[in-house]
Amino acid sequence: MSNGNLNMAAKGRYGLSILDKNGEIKKEKSIDNNSNVVTYEGAFQILLSIGIFNNNYAAIGTGTTEIVRTASSLGMESSGRTTGVTASRAGNEIDNGDGTSTVTLSRTLTFSLGSKVGTFSEVGLYTASSGGTFIAGQLIKDEFGIPTTITVLSDEQLVVTYILEWTVPNNSQLIGSGSVVDSSSNSYDYEFYAQPYFGDYAINDSGERFRYRENNASDELIIRPADGITSLGINFNCGAAWSFSHNGTGTATASMNSDTLSPSSVSFTDAVYIGLSFLAGENTNADILDLATTLGKRTDSEAVLAYLKFINPISKTTSQSFQIGASFTITL
Repeated sequence: MSNGNLNMAAKGRYGLSILDKNGEIKKEKSIDNNSNVVTYEGAFQILLSIGIFNNNYAAIGTGTTEIVRTASSLGMESSGRTTGVTASRAGNEIDNGDGTSTVTLSRTLTFSLGSKVGTFSEVGLYTASSGGTFIAGQLIKDEFGIPTTITVLSDEQLVVTYILEWTVPNNSQLIGSGSVVDSSSNSYDYEFYAQPYFGDYAINDSGERFRYRENNASDELIIRPADGITSLGINFNCGAAWSFSHNGTGTATASMNSDTLSPSSVSFTDAVYIGLSFLAGENTNADILDLATTLGKRTDSEAVLAYLKFINPISKTTSQSFQIGASFTITL
């Protein structure tokens, strides 16, 4: 089954400060959200692979070409980046009231005194101290949005403050519906619910582990009746973990590879909810649903990535096989 779309928007801004040898600010420059670009590949890697809280590294350069979302680097990077700086979730997350949160992460990235000397025209952010993925960047501009430059002397120090804003789901999201037909021509309508981005979905929780991550889901199904609580005795290992792919522009695809339960492997009756994989190494037995929102409990040990809700309860006998697979898209 292939269903709807989740929107995970990203934007950024940055500030530049030049300090004298005593650490006093000599000049400052800030760039608003509309001037900075978060690249498609940067958003994909940060949101769905590396993580939004890990080390980021600032770079500057002398390029003069406007940075666009398909860019893979600064135009002409100057050798040497800052050391890496991490960020944290607690205290930096705001509930948007629409089922999403905005996580605003500020990093102060400092070049050592005298390491950058010259005139520079662009600034950016990477995932590594060399190489890595280009996360965000832009030409340095004045208050009117006109490209300009900054000059750093040998007895001065450049400091980059980079702020990235990530919008992620903090509640279940109805992203699709459809129907399936069994071997006896019985039709079962279903709804498809993506779960929150974080395993611990409470706003500003300190838990930073996220569900939407390549190879971070194990391969079990969680099958529950209408109360969302009672176990049907099935947490079935089906070999169908989630993976993520990127089309190079603004669309990523989350896919749970199709797998088939053999007739003799398992049987169940009156199944309404099926949880599709969960964070690797975690225990799904306690995954109790909030039926009003089709949302699993908030702790890491119950961090399912997506749920199917069958409008008509579905059953499987020992004479039937059961094939399952799912995918949905994410706009970056």
